[in-house]
Amino acid sequence: MEDLEPVYVKLGGSFITHKDKPFSINFKALEKTLLILGRAKKFTTIVAGNGGGSFAHPVVKQWIMHDLSDLIKYCQNATRKLNHIIVDYLVNHGVDAVSIQTSAIIVHSSKEYKVFIEPVRYALRQGLIPVLYGECIYSETRGYDILSTEQVFGVIARYIKPKRIVLLTDVKGVYTCDPRKYTKCKVIDEITKNNLEIVLRSIASSADRDVTGSIYSKVKYMAEISSSLKTDVYVVSGFDVEDSISAILGKKPRTGTVIRTYE
Repeated sequence: MEDLEPVYVKLGGSFITHKDKPFSINFKALEKTLLILGRAKKFTTIVAGNGGGSFAHPVVKQWIMHDLSDLIKYCQNATRKLNHIIVDYLVNHGVDAVSIQTSAIIVHSSKEYKVFIEPVRYALRQGLIPVLYGECIYSETRGYDILSTEQVFGVIARYIKPKRIVLLTDVKGVYTCDPRKYTKCKVIDEITKNNLEIVLRSIASSADRDVTGSIYSKVKYMAEISSSLKTDVYVVSGFDVEDSISAILGKKPRTGTVIRTYE
């Protein structure tokens, strides 16, 4: 494992796109992303990844019961389009970012993921921000595997350990319930091994599912990553530039959730 010490930053699908409008970009979120990455890059190396949002999820739902080649073809086409829109925007506005196709460097085998990590390493060494994304990847056993951005981070972290992980979302952190549905939900400041099960139970009943899993499964997975890598995972609103930069630099945001399950 090489000690490049990047911060992993996810641009959540619900942040970067309008999830209720297929194939729609949230340009306000793109503007915030530009400010966040442009400023944070001056102080730390970054590996970014974007979720599929309104590009991937409708396509997967439409084609998952059809021919396997159609699913892979349309899924990869949709996720690639979104990633290229994001990276093109960043590059055109002065951020040194490059697109790295997830399915070209990660393949699912019968026992583990096979990873060709060199493109990510070389990009970091050149001072670039590699931008990966959640995607339909190839699988030796079932033909395909749907890999979320969180899972992409979990896989490549075996080769390049992150300093910390930051998830930029459309809400201010992990809530006690779904803030889009209920008004009395509160942001959970910290998730530890002591309160993890209580937190998971509190969000389980109100969590909606998308094709890569519910907020329940994502929090559970990030708690496992925090524990295994002994690293902090921050969940903050990408619309709050200052909180996002604070989280990337390892400082406590004004509002947000830190998942710290290794202590």
